Amino acid sequence: MLNSVEIMKMASAMARHAADRHQVISQNIANADTGGYKAKDLEPFAESYARLSAYKEIAPDGLSGRNAWRAELVDIPGVASPNGNTVSIEDQMMRSVEAQGQHEAATAIYRKAMNIMRMSLGRNV
Repeated sequence: MLNSVEIMKMASAMARHAADRHQVISQNIANADTGGYKAKDLEPFAESYARLSAYKEIAPDGLSGRNAWRAELVDIPGVASPNGNTVSIEDQMMRSVEAQGQHEAATAIYRKAMNIMRMSLGRNV
């Protein structure tokens, strides 16, 4: 386990995805009254992580830094208001809570992996 820190990389990618998703949600809310604005979200973490894993098999050394991988933006289907805006504040709040839960799960995974590593080294948790 100590030779492979894949769980740490996955937890980091999951936390980064949740933070990026919060940013997209905040942009949607900020543009809730902008005519013609289309609500967006990030693709699910599982899809983006699968793409990351596939890319890693092709180019294992090309994944350094924050900009090495980004989740894709997707349009959120919805009913447009008379000015063409598709942002629903209620929907955005639900997505925000979901992203917060994903971030909390990522930090919990990271914390547990650190505890396992500490225990394997004989240190107290």
